[in-house]
Amino acid sequence: MTYTIENEKFSVSIDSKGAELCSMRSKKTGIEYVWQADPHVWARHAPVLFPIVGRLKDKTYTVGGKEYHITQHGFGRDLEFACTEQTDTTLAFTLMPNEYTKPMYPFDFAFTVRYVLEGNTLQKQHITANHGDTEMYYEVGGHDAYNVALEPDEIMEDYYLDFGSGDAIYPLINDESLMITKNKRTVPLQDGKLFLSGGLFELDALILDDCVRREVSIRSKKSNHVISMKFDDFPYLGIWSKYTGSDTNYVCIEPWSTLPDANYLDHALENKVGVRKLAPKSSETLTFETTIEE
Repeated sequence: MTYTIENEKFSVSIDSKGAELCSMRSKKTGIEYVWQADPHVWARHAPVLFPIVGRLKDKTYTVGGKEYHITQHGFGRDLEFACTEQTDTTLAFTLMPNEYTKPMYPFDFAFTVRYVLEGNTLQKQHITANHGDTEMYYEVGGHDAYNVALEPDEIMEDYYLDFGSGDAIYPLINDESLMITKNKRTVPLQDGKLFLSGGLFELDALILDDCVRREVSIRSKKSNHVISMKFDDFPYLGIWSKYTGSDTNYVCIEPWSTLPDANYLDHALENKVGVRKLAPKSSETLTFETTIEE
């Protein structure tokens, strides 16, 4: 089911399946900023990644020596959440364990995604609770896709990611199985700017583990549209668009709590880089926010 919150500036829609943001439309211009899940390109909008981020080595992880198998990016994005809070400008959705999740993930969790619209900013809170009696390990991340080429005369190459400063970024290199390695490559910037194109993602996502400045903006050379994301609570960042051999006209900005699996690690969930650990009967909230300027 799709739910909507709004104020005088924006209308925002969220699907209870996956607690997924599916629209952020300007009331001033009528422009839709969220990618509309074209099934011929990439059929999602902004999936929530829980309780893992990315792929697993051998599609397997272990807890206490016991093996578990879980879908890529976790099951959260594919399951129905219960709407647990609704006001004019706030929506919250909660997922609890069920017979489908328990064979994949043994912990007694409650996972809530809470959206708060204030002015031209949408805040996305990820609230994870451990209801069990043992320590709980989890990973969480965003995968929010935003349209580029927002005006009729624009193309993807008119847009760039603004990192604020610097002459390069240094994404981690994947191996042939798309497991990350300890090696990095150099992607040049122009005065802190990374210009977009479909070809930029030929080697899959740009995965950054050294985000000193936890803010990035999508900007245009031709128009005044700016989509800025602040992710102070998330130490890692993915940047992605599905590689098709041509421009896709969207880009995903993906704050992650944890890096995807690596070829130099074993299968133990507690050894994943950045994995979160919750004490029994505790919870924590990790938040990022998106601000749109027109």
